[in-house]
Amino acid sequence: MNCKKLPVGAWIACCAAVLVLVSLIVYAINIGSEGYFQGASISNLVLFLILAIVCELVAVVLGQLEQKGAVGKVLDLIAGACRIVAPALIALCLINLIAARVEGLGFIYFSNADVAKEVQTPANLSSATGSIAAMVCLGVSMLAAIVAAFVNVRKKEA
Repeated sequence: MNCKKLPVGAWIACCAAVLVLVSLIVYAINIGSEGYFQGASISNLVLFLILAIVCELVAVVLGQLEQKGAVGKVLDLIAGACRIVAPALIALCLINLIAARVEGLGFIYFSNADVAKEVQTPANLSSATGSIAAMVCLGVSMLAAIVAAFVNVRKKEA
């Protein structure tokens, strides 16, 4: 497989996979750092993000295989399913992350003046910023995966 001859859709899908990996790293840093969200991992988020990366890459690889007949149609169906499943998994992770963090973010940023002095420590503010960064990264990677789902990953036949 020659990387220079990959179609635009394959490049976008690969970029989406890299963005999901970056989102995963930002999330891991957020739950590993000191602060309010330290150790507050979300069930199955890492698994779903890894599955999304795998789906994006499987769609690219299957799009490059040249098969005719029934096998080709089955591969096209699998690649199409992967292109749909990847953004859905990323969206699910984003929704779960927002749902898990919204109460803590509200507590950190919108507490009354008496509580805010105790809650708005540098570690907690850094942790909140890391959560927001993870949400933004997931949102951008979800948009890239959605765009990749609508752009052709199959190389043009001569």
